[in-house]
Amino acid sequence: MKYLILINFVVLLDQFSKILIKNYWQTNNLNAGIDNIPIIGDYLRFVFIENPGIAFGINPGKPILLTILTFVIIFFLVFYLKDLVNKKSVETWPISFILGGAIGNAIDRLLTLFPMFNYNGVVDFLDLGYSDCYYCRWYIFNFADLSISIGLIIIVYQSFFYKTTFE
Repeated sequence: MKYLILINFVVLLDQFSKILIKNYWQTNNLNAGIDNIPIIGDYLRFVFIENPGIAFGINPGKPILLTILTFVIIFFLVFYLKDLVNKKSVETWPISFILGGAIGNAIDRLLTLFPMFNYNGVVDFLDLGYSDCYYCRWYIFNFADLSISIGLIIIVYQSFFYKTTFE
């Protein structure tokens, strides 16, 4: 049950923040990918982009196939998480973070398939980097991406500091 709370929290935070940013940019006629709002100087700022591809702007094309693949991965993660919960595994929390993030981005991918929702890709809005130099901007992401990254970092940490046994 507590894992479902984490997953739902990630999905709700992610979707709520994406809706707020998208509406703010559209209401104020700001230019996507150009206009920004500094949060911590040039190190962290709000921007608005819709990424039709996957991580780091890689676009394999065929949005329907990418959406299907995303839902297949979610399907397997759900069953993997169920197995981890039954085994009381230390990987349950990080997989919950990853699953919540995957669902958050999958919702955006699904919405891109229906023109009436006016989605052109996964909404990203947190911009890390320094200065306005193109090569100095490191990463534009959302809370779903952050949740996936947190889950992966925890898994790497656990792989170094927790003993696992193989049956």
